[in-house]
Amino acid sequence: MSAHAEDRQGPDEPPDSRDEQGVSEFVSHFGGLMAASGMPGLTGYVFALLLAEPDAELTASQIGEALNVSPAAVSGATKYLADIGFTRKLRRPGSRRVVHALSSDDWYEALLGRSNVIEASKQLFVEGAQAAGGVSTPAGRRLWLNAQWFTRLGEVIEREMAQWPAEREALLRELDEPGSEPAESPRRDD
Repeated sequence: MSAHAEDRQGPDEPPDSRDEQGVSEFVSHFGGLMAASGMPGLTGYVFALLLAEPDAELTASQIGEALNVSPAAVSGATKYLADIGFTRKLRRPGSRRVVHALSSDDWYEALLGRSNVIEASKQLFVEGAQAAGGVSTPAGRRLWLNAQWFTRLGEVIEREMAQWPAEREALLRELDEPGSEPAESPRRDD
């Protein structure tokens, strides 16, 4: 059980069903994926750890202990996550401790809304295609095709983001039904 979970659990409550080994593996694998995708250093692991916490918040000390890293490493990672809008610092009334918390369960909205990277990429590819001589040149054609890809990607993401709130609510309602067990990989029938 995580240190944070121990803080919340009362003496008469049964132990939760949290699989700490499975959570540790998730943090390791998802953190590694984030690092391989370009998230700097320890940042992806801190993000994964917060995602997997029941309350989505931990102190720097708890993060350092869980990941076996120094306070300086935690500070850099939490600053980066706050700068990109994934987390925020909170101070509880009457406490000097600062906790690092996910800004929202819907962290992907911060990723997409921060700066429209998809639209900016599309525009740069269009400009690059024109500068490279237009679609009649190999480089211009390659860049133009990338612009088309980003146009399509933007349309798909916009459509999915518009549909997601209603779908998310429906999925949460299903989880509240007695005996309900979610599918491992939910898919919509389109």
